[in-house]
Amino acid sequence: MTTPQQPTASLYHLTHLAIIEVNGEDAGRFLQGQLTCDINGLSPEKASIAAFCNAKGRMISTLLVIKTQLGFFLIVPAGLLDIVTKKLQMYVLRAKVKLAKPENLMLAGLNQPGNIIDFDLPTQDFYCSDNAGAVFIKMPSAPRFLCVAPLSAAERHPFKNLPTRPLAEWRFQDISVGLPWFEASQSEQYIPQMLNIDQLDGISFSKGCYTGQEIVARTHYLGKAKRQLHVAEVNEILPQDNDFTVKDAETQQKCGDILALASYGSITRLLIVLQTVDDNPKNFILDNQQHTPIKLLPRQ
Repeated sequence: MTTPQQPTASLYHLTHLAIIEVNGEDAGRFLQGQLTCDINGLSPEKASIAAFCNAKGRMISTLLVIKTQLGFFLIVPAGLLDIVTKKLQMYVLRAKVKLAKPENLMLAGLNQPGNIIDFDLPTQDFYCSDNAGAVFIKMPSAPRFLCVAPLSAAERHPFKNLPTRPLAEWRFQDISVGLPWFEASQSEQYIPQMLNIDQLDGISFSKGCYTGQEIVARTHYLGKAKRQLHVAEVNEILPQDNDFTVKDAETQQKCGDILALASYGSITRLLIVLQTVDDNPKNFILDNQQHTPIKLLPRQ
């Protein structure tokens, strides 16, 4: 898969994401009963993608779960922050857990930091390192890192002088590697396997019960999901706010939905959720006036 050349040593303000801080004596036990990943397998050096599901196994949100010395950071789409917080709060009951939306933390993306960073950064995907109170998480693909840093420490970090690049470039990279971030309008539509959360090692099938676990486990043990996430590309710029669907060019029937998209230069990458593709090759198009051809890409 050919990816446009990415800028080096760049900074991104990740305003499309938000943080939920989960602390308290029962924080780990609480999240173990709500999220698809194995919370007990995390450490301050190892984060994980996860899904937060409703009782029917439909994803309320995708999350990046980071263990800290005091508890956990949950990184979620900004548009789902209030929804996820409210739904998690419903399950707290008498558990010794505190959910907060920290105002003293910032989210930044670093691309190709190279010699700008004078401390060791992790080399494996979703592994973490801590420096001056900031946590750096290695994201898939080229050397790029999601950083959670205290606002008070931001000026002390070497990346503060990096040139800022458009957020669309970061989103383009996330889409290119199949990270299934989505918005509130798509919440509670998909089970985790439809969005490849299992392929991102975000589901534990041995950890025990959590909300939605029965449906997620049944899909795993009885066969693959009826729909699946694919990375795709079109050779034009598409508007971010669209309601296009995916059609079979031959039958003109709808066969998929767009989960996310981002443009870089003259190319748009998309995450599309297709009805399970059989062995017969198909030509896919967008349901727009141009019937734009869609090319499916292998995951990076």
